[in-house]
Amino acid sequence: MAAPMLAVKVVLAIGPKKLLGGALALLLGGLVGAAALPAIAITLFIPTGSALRQAHCAVPGSVPAEQPTGPLVAEQLLVSAIVDAAAAITPEPKAKLAALTAAYAASNMTASTFDTITDDTPLGVYRRTVRGGWGTAEQLQDTATATGLVLTGAGENRPGIMSDPAWIDEPAGWWLSTIGIHAEAPTIATAEASARNALAVVEPELTDEQLTVGAACNYLPLDGDNRELALRLVGAMDEGRLVGSDYLQQLRNVANGTALADCGIDSRIMQILLVALNAFEQVAVSDLNRRCTGSLEGAGESSSHYRDGGGMAVDIYALNGSSVTGGDGLSLQLLALLDSVVPPGSRTGQSNCRNSPGFTHFDEFEDTCNHVHIDVAYANPGL
Repeated sequence: MAAPMLAVKVVLAIGPKKLLGGALALLLGGLVGAAALPAIAITLFIPTGSALRQAHCAVPGSVPAEQPTGPLVAEQLLVSAIVDAAAAITPEPKAKLAALTAAYAASNMTASTFDTITDDTPLGVYRRTVRGGWGTAEQLQDTATATGLVLTGAGENRPGIMSDPAWIDEPAGWWLSTIGIHAEAPTIATAEASARNALAVVEPELTDEQLTVGAACNYLPLDGDNRELALRLVGAMDEGRLVGSDYLQQLRNVANGTALADCGIDSRIMQILLVALNAFEQVAVSDLNRRCTGSLEGAGESSSHYRDGGGMAVDIYALNGSSVTGGDGLSLQLLALLDSVVPPGSRTGQSNCRNSPGFTHFDEFEDTCNHVHIDVAYANPGL
């Protein structure tokens, strides 16, 4: 008897990083296996504007951090540089608040100092990287220039906070997610509170009304409903269908709202895991966000597990209880499935472990033949 159709619920709207479109519903809806698998409904919320705020911030219980007060010390020069740069771009005072919040969330308003700088070194007060497409090392280390980049964008694939006209009405978490700063509610609230204090010191004439923003979120506000995705994956973990290393605790932390800064998981990676779970009885994961653990194995700071906040890659070492190599039948089945739905620029490793069948969306690179690596760090965010 054929397996029943997998239950898939897809809610899509136009957003900055739409990943899995109508093809996902068609593909998953038509999957038929030899044995029935527990259906995991996937709800993809990728809205923009007020819809995004409602999707991410409607859950009650978020309490803003108490606003710090007092003089600025070491960060005074950086704060002034950011405020002046924002003022040169727009007269809107919320731009100053947004840029300051990003700087406090990324670096606690500290300049980066490195003896050796590579394309993967997080630079400047916003800790952006050259390889991440945010600009040159000189631009990222110059606070005024970097402020312009995070506010207005660094190209088509790197939108800034102000790139979406709806930015002015969005919460601070939305601002951060737009530029790839992954932070949970406590970090966001503390950064915003510090930014407000800084503005009160350098521009005391600004009123609360001028700096009113959208409601605070109480979970990671990335391109999908991250907490909902994580909760579905935790359900699979509790059922013994998603297994693996201690890295899976990162999913539990996202689900329960306790993930720390640089410990988030990109919503596209969680969607990829859900797609895999709808095709396989069991999925075993060995690696997620290395920046969270400080691990520099493999490609080090340039790894998609680590760079730009981490959490943009997953390593799968077994499917249905069988080890995978990246070139075996189960690996090729998984890659063919995902290739139909991931955005161009997504990558998979192990090109040296198989005679490549040729992919439509995946780029390939060499990697060890004891897992399947999938990442979205270089993927086109416009799909």
